[in-house]
Amino acid sequence: MARITTRRPVEDEEEDLVEDVAEEDDEVEERVSAPAVSDRRRRRQLKRGEVVAEADEPAAPQPIRKDRPTPSQRAEVVKSSNFIVRFFQDIREYFQEVRAELSKVTWLSREDTLRLTYIVLVVTAISAIFLGTVSYIFGLLTQALAGGSSILAGAVTILLIVVVAGAWLFRDSLFSRFE
Repeated sequence: MARITTRRPVEDEEEDLVEDVAEEDDEVEERVSAPAVSDRRRRRQLKRGEVVAEADEPAAPQPIRKDRPTPSQRAEVVKSSNFIVRFFQDIREYFQEVRAELSKVTWLSREDTLRLTYIVLVVTAISAIFLGTVSYIFGLLTQALAGGSSILAGAVTILLIVVVAGAWLFRDSLFSRFE
């Protein structure tokens, strides 16, 4: 049997070992700091003639397959092969899911609901009155223009068109303080 001997490294050899370890650490940091390049990007860069840095290490390891399906969060419902039974099972499942979703909803208080309902009704009434009035005025102007007797009706119609179109075009600057 051969005798194993060890010897202490000399101080110069220790410094060389420390420098070698430091160089290896720098190489590892350079590899880590460089972004990973996908195969598609590498092929595109090669096609363009760009210099592509080859990776020393393989790509990130893929997750280990379990070779079995992962169980779902919900319990599996056995579906019947009968069309009618399956139809009623689907309807029952639909209503169960609707009930579950509605239980997650945060409902408004009765006071908030009434207040918002009144606001919607008032805005709807005001909008209906405004649009009805505008429709009535334009109807009168159209009748006056169709009669051909009134130059004043034509001037008022043109003026209304210019005012409405101008308000529409400059609505951002006119109504910016209301936002």
